[in-house]
Order: sequence, then structure tokens, then C-alpha cells
Amino acid sequence: MSGPASKLGSFLAELKRRKVYRVAVVYAVVAFVIWQAAEIAFPSLHLPDWTLTFVVVMALIGFPIALVLAWAFEITPEGVRRTELARAETAEASTSPPPAVAQDVQSKSIAVLPFANMSDDPETEYFSDGMTEEIINALTQLEDLRVAARTSCFAFKGKALDVGEIGAKLKVATVLEGSVRRAGNRLRITAQLVNVADGYHLWSERYDREMEDVFAIQDDIARAIAGRLQVTLTGEAGERLVEPPTKSLEAYDLYLKGRFFVNRVLEVDGEGPRKGIDYFEQALALDPGYALAHAGIADAYNFLGNTGILPPKQALPKAKEAALRALELDETLAETHCALGWILMFSDYDWAGAERHFRRAIELAPSSVDAHLRYSDYLLWVQGRFDEAVAEARRGVKLEPTSVVAHTWLGRHLCRVGRYDEAIAQLHKAVELDPSHWHAYHMLAETYRLKSMYPEAIAAVQTAIDLAGPHTWNLGDLALAYAASGKTAEAEAIYDELLARSRREYVQPSWLGLMSAALGRKDEAFEWFDRAYNERDPLLVCLKYFRGSDPLRDDPRFDVLVEKMGLQ
Repeated sequence: MSGPASKLGSFLAELKRRKVYRVAVVYAVVAFVIWQAAEIAFPSLHLPDWTLTFVVVMALIGFPIALVLAWAFEITPEGVRRTELARAETAEASTSPPPAVAQDVQSKSIAVLPFANMSDDPETEYFSDGMTEEIINALTQLEDLRVAARTSCFAFKGKALDVGEIGAKLKVATVLEGSVRRAGNRLRITAQLVNVADGYHLWSERYDREMEDVFAIQDDIARAIAGRLQVTLTGEAGERLVEPPTKSLEAYDLYLKGRFFVNRVLEVDGEGPRKGIDYFEQALALDPGYALAHAGIADAYNFLGNTGILPPKQALPKAKEAALRALELDETLAETHCALGWILMFSDYDWAGAERHFRRAIELAPSSVDAHLRYSDYLLWVQGRFDEAVAEARRGVKLEPTSVVAHTWLGRHLCRVGRYDEAIAQLHKAVELDPSHWHAYHMLAETYRLKSMYPEAIAAVQTAIDLAGPHTWNLGDLALAYAASGKTAEAEAIYDELLARSRREYVQPSWLGLMSAALGRKDEAFEWFDRAYNERDPLLVCLKYFRGSDPLRDDPRFDVLVEKMGLQ
């Protein structure tokens, strides 16, 4: 709750930020020295007595003027600038009164918005993004503090929304804004904590340091926030919130570059993850014991193998090797347990091992949306525990209400358990959050098809193709929609196109099997599924509960295939 005390505190903090206190002290010291010098020198110069009084009066008149100038202007390496301009390098305080915080908002909650890249080189955006992620990771260690997840925070990157709107959408009481300016080995990092309820600054600071201090800065920011929000630091967090993950600053910089590119997973050509792997490998050349770099390689190869960009037998063993090495170095990396669980589920068919790693990931990071969503896939495809799978996906949405991925995942599960109307509503929420998210349209197409809404299904998948190109998943969906609506010739044409493509590059055989089944060619379908089994095509794991395999369920070969995979 805001009041006079909190407003006074914010005002005093702003005085400190603008260095008004420092100017007052320096002015007083200089004025005293001048007065002392005048008292000694003026008599020997035979100046009249009133001149000493004049000096004192001018000093008194100048004092408030100096304070006003200190408030209005800031001395920066670029020269004297108005404070309003200098503050543009941090983040602007909300000028319009934000809405009151909803009653269901936890008082100790925060969203860390992507730090603005104020460097002359736009290519250093990876560093400002990396700083943001590191601070989020540090704050998530505080048990009493609810921290909005990374994808929710980054959804607001580049958007002109005030703090009140962001706080309402993310259901947080405070927002951290900031900026990063990097020039060679020099860093200027600014940060300010804003109260959503009234727009006042609770804390702000500027750090002018060397690159070697980057971890200390991250730790200092996290601790300052903990102190301002009265969050108790216990255990290891009481000693340090940010532990340097490597002794090599160059390796750390390369890791941040790799993470920046791996986060671009919606690029269906796989260029982002491929670049990420290259940077991670460069980091490991400098520090072979850098656990996070190994984890990054596991994530990247996992994505490339599961989406069919690379053959699974080429990508997933590399992902597994990297994940095992990462856990050998640091068993507490939740993201690596997620990656290994994914590999064990979709490649090794080690169901017990997969569940063990998913559960460990959730234990280590209860607020990890990725852990809950991946575990929900395990519950759906392997265990057939539909209600639990939907509930787990809902946890992901609750943790990240603005995550298009979480909403799409939940919509996908609702579709695959036959709750089509709910699925459509959920997927429309995903599209509203991000109209460029092609996977949401891909899932809308499947849902409309299963609901026999064929024109809508075809329109949805056409939108997905417009956004992401003729990816195998999109063409497969279009072929299934054509086949279901009686447009056999169009479905055959797509099948032939993918068959020809499979002779030039990798195409997931499960999709060719599903298209064959939709076209009534059972023998051909099972040939493709046998090939998918041998190649460890991840899509095959979904076969038992996937509606696209309905034409094959009465064939004894279907049960044989399911049993061979160990899906009882």
C-alpha cells in the first residue's frame, strides 16, 4: 500500500539517484574553503568589510541554485545532460497514473523487463538480453519472491507499455527496468525498481565498472531488490546470489551469444540453434568445465532433432552426451534435467528415466514453465493420464500468463484429449498474444480438422505456412486436412512433394506414415512407421494417442508397434 511514507522514501531515493546529496556536500565544503580564504586574504588586500559579507551572501544564494541544477542535470561521460535524457538510458518512469494492483497480486513479486541495449553496436544486444536473464535467474533463488518467467518478461521487449499495464498483465507488484552500455571492457549498467501501484521508484542505481565486475553487479542488483522488497536471504543465497559460472570472461561472453541465438527457436530453418552450438563450442574450448555451455548444446541439439531439422540419430545422441556432461559438472541444472528427460522419452524409450528427470527438474525449479510443460507431454503421450497432463499444462499458463508457448501447449493438450472448443479458445489466446507464432496456427489447423471444420483447418494451416514456410509439420497438416475433406488429389500432391523432398533432405517418416494412413494405404503407412522406429523419429512416441493414427488402430500391426516401443 502506498502512502506519505512510501512517497517520501521514493523522493529521497530520487534525490540520491540524481546526486543532489553529493552536490550539497561538495558545495558546502567548497563554500567553506572560499570563505576561509577570503577571511585571510581580504584584510591584507585592504578590501572593505562588506566584501566578506558579500561572499557569504552569494554562497548562500548559490546553494539552492546548485541543488536545482543538480536535480535538473546530470554529468555523464558524454557531457552535461538533462536528467530526463540521461534517464532514457535506464527506463522512463510511468507518466500516467498506473492502475491499482489487483488484490490477487503477491506483494513480493517482480518482473524483470529486458534491459535496453544502449551500446553503439546493435550487435551487442545479446549482452543486454543475457544480463536480464542472469538477474531473473538470480532472483528466482529467493523463496519468498515470485518472479515472472523469462518468456513472459521478454514478450514486452520493444513494446511501449507503461509499468501499470505490464504489472497488471503479469500480476506483479514491482517491475525492474534497466539499460546496458558496453564499450570494449567498460560497462555502464543502470537499473531501477518501480512500484506498479503508484509508479514511484523504490530503488535505482548506476554501475560504471569493468567487464570483470559483471557478476558482482548482477549479485548487487539482486541483493538490492531483495532488501528493498524485504525478502529474507537464507542458506547459500545469504552468501551470494550470483556465482560466476566460469572463470573465463571470454567464455561467458560467448555463452551469452549462444543463448541469444538458441532462444530464436521459432526460426524453422534451425539457423539460430546452429549458431548457438557454434558459440557454445567456442566457450567450451576456453573452459571445458563450463556446465551451462554443455547444457546449451543439449538444448540446441534437442530442438534440431525433435523438429526434424536434423535426423534424430544425428542430433539426439549429441544432445544426450552434452546433457550428461552438464549434469556431471552440475547436477542442480533444472534445464538439463528437462533436456535429458526429453531425450530419454523421445529417443531412448526409457520411460522411467524420463519421468525421474522431469520430476527432478520440477523439484529444482518449481516455477520452471518448461519443466511443467515437458512433464505434461510425458503424462499425455507415455502414460495416457489426460487430466493430469492438462492440469500440468495449466500450471505452465498460470506461471506464465503471457507466454504464447504455454497457451499453445495447453491448447494442444485440450485438442488431443477431445476438448476441441476449449482448445480453440485457448489457441486463440495464444494467437492474440503473438500473431506471428506459427505453431499456434498449426495446432488450430489440427483442432479444426478433428472438429470437421475443414475450411477453417485449411485456412489456419495456410497462415502457418505464410509465417514459417513449407515446414514438414505444416505440409503434413495441410495434407491431412485435404484428405479428411475429400480433396484426395491435393493430399496426394503434398505427399509426393514430401516424398521427393525426403530424397534430398531429412523428412520425418512419421508424417509420411500419417499421410499414407489418411489416404487409406495401410501397408505403406506401417513401412514408414517401421522406418520411424529405426530412426527414432520423436513423433512416433505420440502415435498411440494421436488421432491421426485412428485408421490403423484395428490393424494387429499397430499393437505390435506400440508394444515394441514399450508403450503399454
